[in-house]
Amino acid sequence: MSEPIDLSAEVETLRRVNGELKTKSATRKAKVAELEATVTELQSKLLDAHTSLRQVTIDGPLKQMSESISTAPQLWLEQFNKSYRLEMVKGQLTLQTTDGKPVLKNDKPVPFDREALVKLLTDGDHSQARIFKSITIASRASGASAPYRSRTSATDANKPSIQFGLR
Repeated sequence: MSEPIDLSAEVETLRRVNGELKTKSATRKAKVAELEATVTELQSKLLDAHTSLRQVTIDGPLKQMSESISTAPQLWLEQFNKSYRLEMVKGQLTLQTTDGKPVLKNDKPVPFDREALVKLLTDGDHSQARIFKSITIASRASGASAPYRSRTSATDANKPSIQFGLR
């Protein structure tokens, strides 16, 4: 026959093992909570780093471009962001549509430079082009290359000088 089982010893063994398992479980729960807190902290730092990097690499150049290209930079940025976005792709600033596709003109990607942007945004008769035409500075020409007109030209020589009695 089978040997008699010492129930009190078995109960004591089960209580000891149960206590060990509860201790391990509590230790593991504390470790999981600690790791979750670390993950949350690292995600926050990653978001901050990503935001800072975006400001330096994308938002900064876009803001500078809007200030150099428009008479109303904030309005220009608002209108630009409705249809386009700027992303860093393989180390290059790339114009994209709002759904992430590269902006193409004549089957070539449009570069992020002043002339290409002015041409892209102001060409055509659609409503967006009309808006951009009104807020975009198409040329930064100062007029300095205009021919010099002497103060004493032939037409000026015949005009009497105006005296205001200040002499």
